[in-house]
Amino acid sequence: MDIFQIAAVGIIGMVLAMMLKRDTPLFAILVSLAVALLIFLLIVPQLAGLVSLIDIITTYLSSGQEYIMVVVRIIGIAYIAEFAAQICQDAGEGAIAAKVALAGKVLIMGVAAPVIISLVEQVVMIIP
Repeated sequence: MDIFQIAAVGIIGMVLAMMLKRDTPLFAILVSLAVALLIFLLIVPQLAGLVSLIDIITTYLSSGQEYIMVVVRIIGIAYIAEFAAQICQDAGEGAIAAKVALAGKVLIMGVAAPVIISLVEQVVMIIP
């Protein structure tokens, strides 16, 4: 799937949602959600390729593989939180979108905490 097809799906969905927003706002939200889901499904094959790339990178690393997985989790959390927040924002729920974004940031800090602790331990060992 190339970017032109994905862009076309997005533009067609946006025009359809704009047409529906005036008369039936609920259907406009559902169209936006359906288009977002369709675009996500269209990029799943690319995500599978990225996962295999990460597997290749981890095979070359003798140590630090757990750090790669932390980075992958952080990226996943960031993408999912942003995706959900944008859908909430499109639905006119800015307050909920902000809370979803905040939750994503808190979860990222939770996932990153062991790496931060390990880094601080390394620094403390170097500086007596």
